[in-house]
Amino acid sequence: MTPRVLAASALFLLAALLPAQESFARLQQRFGMQWEQLQRAEQPTREQRNALMEQQERELTAFLEQAAGDDRWNGRLMLADIHMGRGNRKGAVEALTAIDRNEASGLLLLTAAEMAQRLQDKDLRAGLVEAAMKRPAPVEERMAMARVLMTLLREVALGDKVIADALAAAKDDEARAEVRWHACDAIREREDLEENSYYVALEKLAKDLPGTYWGGVARDRLEASRFAPGSAAIAFTATATDGTKLGLAAMAGKPVALCFLAVLDPSTPDLLQRIEAARKETPDLQVVGISIDTDPALVAARGKELGLRFPLVCDGRGWMADLALRYHVETAPTVVVLDRKGRISALNLHGGGRDGETELREAVLRAAR
Repeated sequence: MTPRVLAASALFLLAALLPAQESFARLQQRFGMQWEQLQRAEQPTREQRNALMEQQERELTAFLEQAAGDDRWNGRLMLADIHMGRGNRKGAVEALTAIDRNEASGLLLLTAAEMAQRLQDKDLRAGLVEAAMKRPAPVEERMAMARVLMTLLREVALGDKVIADALAAAKDDEARAEVRWHACDAIREREDLEENSYYVALEKLAKDLPGTYWGGVARDRLEASRFAPGSAAIAFTATATDGTKLGLAAMAGKPVALCFLAVLDPSTPDLLQRIEAARKETPDLQVVGISIDTDPALVAARGKELGLRFPLVCDGRGWMADLALRYHVETAPTVVVLDRKGRISALNLHGGGRDGETELREAVLRAAR
């Protein structure tokens, strides 16, 4: 994703939790490709970057004239972000003000409020927060709203209330575990709590509700937080975009590279070249791509464009992707290398630059011994 098209952390959160409308997703893909092409140039100038933002602003403005549904509000968030990137405060405020508070989702409104906060428009921020709290939303979106309230907007009391209400409404352990997982996620970014509060809360969730999905994710995430070379990898099963069933057990006896990536990220093509180079030296290297994108169809199409020669997993959950959660991966690209015995050989590799390329190659060779 481009540095300016979706620069705000709240926009990333929104993209991870709300399904992208097809036409808006196509627009994002086109913009992403444009930024990728620019980044591939030798040190693009400020003038070139500004020219691209100006061009995308024109295209986005034209898109909004015919957009419908959530596309209208997602598009205005993007437009506000572009205006902010160009230093146009008035344009950004106008784009945020144009979002219909009676139609847009609560999470989108809070995302807009976070942008209004950065614009130092207190009245706009307050109005957006107030409107967001009145909007109905499914539990996952409510929990995302709680995180935005407690971290980006520093509205801790409102975030606590959202979580307390959701816990009171939960009808079984699975529902309670999901709420508690999101509560844990909000805790780790709160500056008013002790540094280890997040891991304490994760451990309590894993202990209290071990038989639930989110209790299992909490357990695996805790294990991943303690990873070191020689640690046992976390077992998994998954389905690739082509329908292929994957599992770590089926790769026993072979070195494995888990590549967490975003298909539109400008660094992804270079990473793929380096993975292919590693496979030439280690032919039985098993590679699994784990996409942290939100549109599986777009990911499958982009995978074909990139000429991927390994299975690609995308569950459409963005940074909430199952394997990203379990392996505690929060940046892309990130490569985790496992040896032939299913143990961690190397962590947090990115494959970028000469040093990164060398580090990746050596990790794979070491794992293949």
